Amino acid sequence: MSANTASEEEIAAALRAAGVRNAERWAEEVVEYRPYPADDPNLTTLRKNLAKYNPGQETTDKIVSALTP
Repeated sequence: MSANTASEEEIAAALRAAGVRNAERWAEEVVEYRPYPADDPNLTTLRKNLAKYNPGQETTDKIVSALTP
Protein backbone atom coordinates (compact mmCIF):
# COMPACT_ATOMS: atom_id res chain seq x y z
CA MET A 1 0.00 0.00 0.00
CA SER A 2 1.53 3.30 -1.03
CA ALA A 3 1.86 5.84 1.77
CA ASN A 4 1.95 8.53 -0.93
CA THR A 5 -1.05 7.65 -3.09
CA ALA A 6 -3.47 5.46 -1.13
CA SER A 7 -6.52 7.06 0.42
CA GLU A 8 -6.72 7.47 4.17
CA GLU A 9 -9.38 4.74 4.24
CA GLU A 10 -7.18 2.34 2.25
CA ILE A 11 -4.26 2.99 4.57
CA ALA A 12 -6.46 2.43 7.63
CA ALA A 13 -7.62 -0.90 6.21
CA ALA A 14 -4.01 -1.96 5.55
CA LEU A 15 -3.02 -0.96 9.08
CA ARG A 16 -5.94 -2.88 10.60
CA ALA A 17 -4.90 -5.93 8.56
CA ALA A 18 -1.36 -5.54 9.97
CA GLY A 19 -2.74 -5.55 13.52
CA VAL A 20 -2.29 -1.85 14.27
CA ARG A 21 -4.54 -0.55 17.04
CA ASN A 22 -6.24 2.81 16.35
CA ALA A 23 -5.60 2.30 12.64
CA GLU A 24 -7.75 5.28 11.64
CA ARG A 25 -5.73 7.66 13.77
CA TRP A 26 -2.41 6.41 12.42
CA ALA A 27 -3.72 6.53 8.84
CA GLU A 28 -4.56 10.19 9.40
CA GLU A 29 -0.97 10.85 10.52
CA VAL A 30 0.45 8.98 7.51
CA VAL A 31 -1.60 11.14 5.14
CA GLU A 32 -0.80 14.36 7.02
CA TYR A 33 2.95 14.03 6.50
CA ARG A 34 2.93 13.25 2.77
CA PRO A 35 4.80 13.11 0.50
CA TYR A 36 7.43 10.53 1.39
CA PRO A 37 10.64 10.15 -0.64
CA ALA A 38 10.29 7.39 -3.24
CA ASP A 39 13.90 6.38 -2.67
CA ASP A 40 13.31 5.59 1.03
CA PRO A 41 11.91 2.06 1.23
CA ASN A 42 12.29 2.07 5.03
CA LEU A 43 10.05 5.14 5.29
CA THR A 44 12.54 6.89 7.57
CA THR A 45 10.67 10.19 7.28
CA LEU A 46 7.42 8.54 8.36
CA ARG A 47 9.16 6.83 11.28
CA LYS A 48 10.52 10.20 12.47
CA ASN A 49 7.11 11.84 12.22
CA LEU A 50 5.38 9.00 14.06
CA ALA A 51 8.00 9.11 16.83
CA LYS A 52 6.56 12.47 17.93
CA TYR A 53 3.50 10.56 19.16
CA ASN A 54 5.52 7.87 20.95
CA PRO A 55 3.58 4.93 19.47
CA GLY A 56 6.20 2.40 20.52
CA GLN A 57 8.56 0.41 18.32
CA GLU A 58 6.13 -2.46 17.71
CA THR A 59 3.35 -0.15 16.50
CA THR A 60 5.74 1.84 14.31
CA ASP A 61 7.09 -1.36 12.76
CA LYS A 62 3.56 -2.62 12.04
CA ILE A 63 2.61 0.68 10.39
CA VAL A 64 5.72 0.75 8.22
CA SER A 65 5.41 -2.95 7.33
CA ALA A 66 1.99 -2.26 5.79
CA LEU A 67 3.22 0.61 3.61
CA THR A 68 5.57 1.47 0.77
CA PRO A 69 6.63 4.98 -0.31
